[in-house]
Amino acid sequence: MSDEYRLDELARRADVASTTVRLYRTKGLLPAPRMEGRTGWYDESHLSRLRLIARLQSEGYSLAGIANLLQQWEQGRSLDAVIGVEAQLDALLGDVHAIDLDPAELFEQFPDGAMTAEVVQRAASIGLVRPTADGKVRVSDRRFLETGAALAHLGIPADVILDEWEALVAHTNDIAARFIALFETYIAPDDWRGALTSDGAVELAGMLAQLQSTARQVLLAAVDDSLARIGRERLGELVIAEGVQ
Repeated sequence: MSDEYRLDELARRADVASTTVRLYRTKGLLPAPRMEGRTGWYDESHLSRLRLIARLQSEGYSLAGIANLLQQWEQGRSLDAVIGVEAQLDALLGDVHAIDLDPAELFEQFPDGAMTAEVVQRAASIGLVRPTADGKVRVSDRRFLETGAALAHLGIPADVILDEWEALVAHTNDIAARFIALFETYIAPDDWRGALTSDGAVELAGMLAQLQSTARQVLLAAVDDSLARIGRERLGELVIAEGVQ
């Protein structure tokens, strides 16, 4: 049997209030728990559903819109198939690399004085960090923390790192859109929007995860090549300018 949680533990793992879980149940957004006496037990499918709802809300969907979307999604499909799709999407889109830290632990990763209140507020405004219900700070991806701290220790100011992050996201959004266009044109079936079965949805989610992995390797190779090439060119310019033999 998969892990099961009481309501409060489910809410903690999903980083929502217990009252929010009850609200979603009332509105039909969350399936009923397995009852054992008077105790309700929730499992990983409920956790995936909560994360999916959070993701849709972050994309601007209202609760009513989410309810309508889920109703259409579930219509004519088995619960197992729906859970399978949610689990795939949760693995692909959820907070896979998120990390929760005490504020002091976050500040300790950076040089003294680098993480000012203004820097933290700006990082929150662009979605890199956010407070949690238990007073900690959730970094959306531990890799942001590791690379940001490394750049700060090299001497780059934290506000400049955030400037570069925002500029980089503009480029990666364009790159991601190109990969998604390839996915829709060459991988997904022509009628996938109107005639997608439950099994087909699970399969497509898996293919999208494979595309994500491949795109990551392509981008890493391209960045490595560009850094090496441009670095050689710039270093060569300096050598010539300084007359280094």
